[in-house]
Amino acid sequence: MAPLDPRTKLAFGLLGIFTILITQRPLSLLLEACILLCTLSVNRSAKPLAHALKLTIPMVVLVFAIGLISFDIHVALLLSMRLFNLLTASFVFFRSMRSEEMGDGLRKLGLPYAFTFILTTAMRYVPLMGQKIRLIMDAQRSRGMDMRPRIGNVKNFLALLVPLLVQSFVLAEHLALAMESRGFQMKNRTFRRKYRMLFREYVLLIVSLALFVAFVWWERG
Repeated sequence: MAPLDPRTKLAFGLLGIFTILITQRPLSLLLEACILLCTLSVNRSAKPLAHALKLTIPMVVLVFAIGLISFDIHVALLLSMRLFNLLTASFVFFRSMRSEEMGDGLRKLGLPYAFTFILTTAMRYVPLMGQKIRLIMDAQRSRGMDMRPRIGNVKNFLALLVPLLVQSFVLAEHLALAMESRGFQMKNRTFRRKYRMLFREYVLLIVSLALFVAFVWWERG
C-alpha cells in the first residue's frame, strides 16, 4: 500500500489534537489514551515512548497536583489526562512523519518556504543539540565534574553552557553558509518527490471528519 500524502497526515494529526482538546470527560480521555498506546504498539514505538515518558510523567503528575490543589479531583484528572494524551499524540505524529514530509506538506498547503524551512530545521536540530549536550556532559564527567542536577552543582553547569553555546554558533554559521551556497532566496522551488492525494485518502478524510463532528456532538451533549 502506498504511503499517505503528507497533507493527509497533517489533517489526521490536527483532527487528533482537536479531538483531545474538546474532550470533557475523563472516561473519553482514558479511551483516547488506550487508542494512542495501541497505535504505538502497532508501530513498534513503545520503547522510545517509555524513554520519553521519563520527562512527561513528572509534568503530568505536577499538573494533577496543581489541579487538585486549585480545583477538585475531576478537573485535576481532566487536565493531567489531557496533557498526557496531547504529548502522546504529538509523539505518535512526529514518529510517523519525517521533517521533510512535514515541510513538503505545509508547502503544498500554501505556506511560505521560509516558514517551513524554519520548522523543519528546528525538528532536525533539536535531537542534534540533545546529542551534543550528552557528549559535553560525558566529557565533563570524565574530567571529574559532578553534573548531577543539584543546587550545589549550579556553577558546574557553566562548563556545559559555554561549550554548548560555542557549538550552537558554529552550527548556525555552517547552516548560513550552506543556505547561501544553495541559493536560499531562489524563487519557484520544486519538490524532490511528487505528491498526489489518492481517492482513498479523500475517503479517509471525509470519514474522519464525519466521526469528528459526531464526537463533538456527542461530547457536547
